[in-house]
Amino acid sequence: MPLKRVIVLFILIGSGLCGFLFSLHLHHAETTLPTDTTIETFHYPALFVKQLAGDPLAGEKIFKEFCASCHSPQPLIDVKAPRVGDRKAWEIRRKLGMDALMQITLHGIGAMPARGGCFECSDAQLRATIQYILAYPATSSSSQ
Repeated sequence: MPLKRVIVLFILIGSGLCGFLFSLHLHHAETTLPTDTTIETFHYPALFVKQLAGDPLAGEKIFKEFCASCHSPQPLIDVKAPRVGDRKAWEIRRKLGMDALMQITLHGIGAMPARGGCFECSDAQLRATIQYILAYPATSSSSQ
């Protein structure tokens, strides 16, 4: 066998062996990745709202899912929205009446989006959420 063919044969065998070993390494790396540290989160508002049908706590649950970011006592997003438990802020709104509060909720106001961001919520669910907010107990440090 001429020397040139032997060299080509060794190169081909060496190349194939390197490729095989590399693929084994990749396969091993994929199977040893820690899967328990990867957290995937999904937001399915339509499914969430559908699950609330007939739930007597729907107003509270919708508040916590869609409204609390801006309206909780310590909001994540401080856009100067009235906070639950702030008796003075909500008494003013209570005097507007449920129909006016529904219109504000349906159309949005200031930084608040239409339907409070819960586009999947029915009007009845939004009304229940407003009732939950109005019934929220006043806190001792209720002024903003």
